Amino acid sequence: MSGRDRLHRYASAAQRRWAPAKPETTGSPARSTALVSGRIFKAEASLPVPDRRLKGSVGPAAAFEEVALTTIGRLSMAGIAPDDDVLDIGCGVGRTARYLCDLLGPDATYEGFDIVEDGIRWCEEHITPVFPNFRFRWTPVSHSHYSPDPSLPRAADLRFPYPDGSFDFALAHSVFTHLLPEVAEHYLHEAARVLRPGGTLYATWILFDVGPSKWAHPLATEMQTDPSGDFAVLDPSVPEMAVAYGEPFVRAALGRAGLTVCEPVHSGIPLLQDVVVART
Repeated sequence: MSGRDRLHRYASAAQRRWAPAKPETTGSPARSTALVSGRIFKAEASLPVPDRRLKGSVGPAAAFEEVALTTIGRLSMAGIAPDDDVLDIGCGVGRTARYLCDLLGPDATYEGFDIVEDGIRWCEEHITPVFPNFRFRWTPVSHSHYSPDPSLPRAADLRFPYPDGSFDFALAHSVFTHLLPEVAEHYLHEAARVLRPGGTLYATWILFDVGPSKWAHPLATEMQTDPSGDFAVLDPSVPEMAVAYGEPFVRAALGRAGLTVCEPVHSGIPLLQDVVVART
């Protein structure tokens, strides 16, 4: 079975796990007044919903809202605050950003960037006009899974398009799960560069230690471990499709970037990734 087939099987399992009880309603410029008034996240509920294709570009489409809500809960436990200036590394189609519209105050800034253009354009069209403190950038780089174009700049050379010390909080949801070690280390150094002293990096990973555990991510046990023992990939022909890391490597890489792990590492459960929170 190919890596793509295994990834599809995992996505199908997630679709069944999170299958909506009622048909989705998408495509309208905004949701009904009744829906908005009955929601805790009223700003999020006022935004249109991406179509199923765009939802699926960042994970199982049926899990779009549930993953976002889980992420918001985890971000809150990591200490994100309403007045934080926030960087969203790999923001996609705004799955997390739309809920941060409720959490962040009007004087806070949010910057998101991604290597996939479609999601950025959707966010620029639908989120920024309503919440002008939320801004999005397309940063094209070559990636074996998302943008396999060798003429694009190398991700290992990408300088995040923000000055030093611009943010209080940076998040990278399911970013390092698609990066090989050279790029992962570079992204950690860039995250540290743009964070202010005492700033926080929240990142999800697929982690392994000396062997699989009952809490391991479903993909981890199907990956091929590199001879270094530091990382594993699902499909060597498309290595950035899915990447897992040994926890010792991640801890050491964070240290080399000048980031200190906030203990403990929060292990995921099946269908959720592991969370590592670190500070400058």
